Amino acid sequence: MSYQKMYLLSTRPFPEHTVPFSGFMKSFCTIVLSVLAFGCTSHATDERWPEPSEIVDLGALVTEDLPERVWGGFMEKYGFSESNSFKTIHNKFEFPDGSVSVYNSYLTIFNHGGPHVDTPRHVNQEGGIDRYTADDFIGPLKVIDASGFPFGRTVSLTEVKKHDIRPGDIVLIYTGYSLPGKDELPRRIALTREAAEYLANLPVKAFGTDSLNVESDDDQTEINSGTPLQRLAPIHYEFLSRGIPLFEQLFNVDKLLGKENMLFVGQPLNIENGDGMIVRPVVFVYDGLE
Repeated sequence: MSYQKMYLLSTRPFPEHTVPFSGFMKSFCTIVLSVLAFGCTSHATDERWPEPSEIVDLGALVTEDLPERVWGGFMEKYGFSESNSFKTIHNKFEFPDGSVSVYNSYLTIFNHGGPHVDTPRHVNQEGGIDRYTADDFIGPLKVIDASGFPFGRTVSLTEVKKHDIRPGDIVLIYTGYSLPGKDELPRRIALTREAAEYLANLPVKAFGTDSLNVESDDDQTEINSGTPLQRLAPIHYEFLSRGIPLFEQLFNVDKLLGKENMLFVGQPLNIENGDGMIVRPVVFVYDGLE
């Protein structure tokens, strides 16, 4: 199998990742490079740019109560007493023949309440959102259906290896996460530590889940070695200690099951020293592109 730097949407390679060119990505990148080579007229772009068969939105409508709807009883358990708040400033400009209203808003956002990305700073590791470039959140996508697995860290290395995951891929697991009631503590399905370590060492470009986070309090296996972070949050540790971003609380991941040839784009706002940020990821599905 030959390996080479993969270019996507620009002429710079994915940072630090050498990835195999699948047939899908060869076709995709050939078309993209054709657009760059043959000009930017609307006619040329229409002919050469690959049209996705479907675009799947993994984001959520951001409301003032979104964190409570996703976190349930964990909001109170972990001491999050504030939710989102939106304050709108209204200015009105009067003219002889009428008036014009202008609105601007201050948005106070819980940055881990709803679909979001975690960075190493979230678990006291070095690196916030501003250490990443835009293309660090873009890549070919693989999805693992773990909705039938028991609660706990139960998605094993054996299961992960069934999915032909390659260096530079972005990997999501679908767990069938149910939004909890206000006082309920959500139950979660997660990777085993061995599976997380395997993916992080490939390395994948990012990992994500529809669940509250990538951990599970339902797992009864004690981790008696390593650092306090490895014992408290072993899955966070495996990825974030290597600088691999984590996406959590994603919506609509079930709509990706059974699909192939997918491109994930999950850009957060570029927050200085940001430990995480709400995102609206989208997935482009390219049926029939070999």
